[in-house]
Amino acid sequence: MFSVIIPVYNRANVISRALDSVLAQTLTDFEIIVVDDGSNDNLKEVYAKYASSKIHYCYQENSGSNPARNNGIKYSSGYYVSFLDSDDAWEPEYLNEVAQKFAGDDEIGFVWVNHIKKYLPDGHIVVKKSRKLEGFVYNEVLQQGSLINSSCITAKRSLIEAIGGWDDKLQACQDDDICFRLTKAAKTGYVDKELCIFYIDERIDRISSSNSRRAWNSLYLWQKHSKDILLFCGKKNFESKIMGVYLRFLESRDRKGLIQCEHILVDLLKMLPIRIFIFRLKCIYGLLVFKVKNNGKYLARRILPGKIS
Repeated sequence: MFSVIIPVYNRANVISRALDSVLAQTLTDFEIIVVDDGSNDNLKEVYAKYASSKIHYCYQENSGSNPARNNGIKYSSGYYVSFLDSDDAWEPEYLNEVAQKFAGDDEIGFVWVNHIKKYLPDGHIVVKKSRKLEGFVYNEVLQQGSLINSSCITAKRSLIEAIGGWDDKLQACQDDDICFRLTKAAKTGYVDKELCIFYIDERIDRISSSNSRRAWNSLYLWQKHSKDILLFCGKKNFESKIMGVYLRFLESRDRKGLIQCEHILVDLLKMLPIRIFIFRLKCIYGLLVFKVKNNGKYLARRILPGKIS
């Protein structure tokens, strides 16, 4: 049986989309665990409208999505555990395709699927093919720095428990962290079909309010996995990851974060002052290039809505 964990905080307006997509699965051997992370909207009223015995509701004081996922695992009983964010949705064949992948190889510990992005309010779709990573791919995933969003992940319960579940300290980058630890611990299966839909509402400003927080979470992530990154990916790869964090701190004008990044480069990479100076210049230039490119893509989507790869 599959246990589908849906953490939710103040998403009463969209959670029906996620729940309906699970209830529409062609494979019906599943349960849904909705973990309310201390919502203060009308989530309970939305939940009450569902008469399905497959849906179970549990409440926790507001403490974040990762503690909610971990509590969902504790309350669940399935052999396989799937995760779905409350603002995402699945295609009807999602669980069936994942089940077939597990059935084809007993060594597989977790499976991930491809996805599409659907932008609101105009509804245009972006299809971006993911790199087909399956097998024992820890080094490759660590090298590229990410794998997939949590809504595309299903793992054996025994594996999730063995790696200690989700890291409660992370409020962002949790998908990257869990994928690093899953790929390190087990064989990976991949379903090359767009079975998950990420909904992105462009009316909501997600960047300005969370850039610094995401940077601190990224910094924690790279420090946590620094030993393996340096061992398997090398110093240049680690430096590029810290550069990505530095860019976020620059954009949010977080001086404390910038200093912390430079301390890490000195401590772990033994960078000399002249190299730190060059690193700063690269980051400033990189931020300017990023802003120009990002603004161009945003304008293109507004002027030419549709499928943009």
